[in-house]
This record gives sequence, C-alpha cells and structure tokens, in this order.
Amino acid sequence: MVDPRYIKPDGSVSSFGFSPKPNEEGLSVNIERLTTYKNSIVDIKRFRLFALQYDYIKNLELDCIHDPINDNYAHALIVGSINRRVSRALAAHAIRIDYPNAK
Repeated sequence: MVDPRYIKPDGSVSSFGFSPKPNEEGLSVNIERLTTYKNSIVDIKRFRLFALQYDYIKNLELDCIHDPINDNYAHALIVGSINRRVSRALAAHAIRIDYPNAK
C-alpha cells in the first residue's frame, strides 16, 4: 500500500513528497538518463515514480546537483529554498511514470 501522505487518492503526488526532511541537504532524486525504473523503484507496491523537468526546477530558482551515493550513481539532490509554495509547485508539475509493462 502506498503512503497516503505522499500519494493522493487520485494517484497524483502530494506536496509532502517534495518537502525536505529534517537534516537532509535537499530533495533526493534520480537523474533519469542515468537510471531505470527498476533501479529507481525497489518496491512497486509501495512506491511510485514521478518526473520533473530540469528547466522547471531551474525556473523555481532551485538546482539539481549530481550526488552519487553507494549503489546509486544516478542519485542527485534538488537544492535551494524549498518552502511550502515550492513543494506544491513541484508536486503540481510532477509527471507520473507508469511501471513498464503495466496493464
């Protein structure tokens, strides 16, 4: 079951999904061209994948910085002033990526 704090009943992502957690340096994301759906979503029953366009992130005066971590070369951080308004804007522009071969 997906966490209702992150996914709304209509299947869209909530702004909570784009809110920095305490002690995080930014929003943890993957760079699409460096990963696959399978590598990004480890449990398709609990998680969903959404995409944001880099240009949109930049228009919000944020940046996306490549930040490889153990076992995830595609990892990056969205950094900048991420407040409630920005979290809502990111959620509103996130595009859901369906699981490959989903029926």
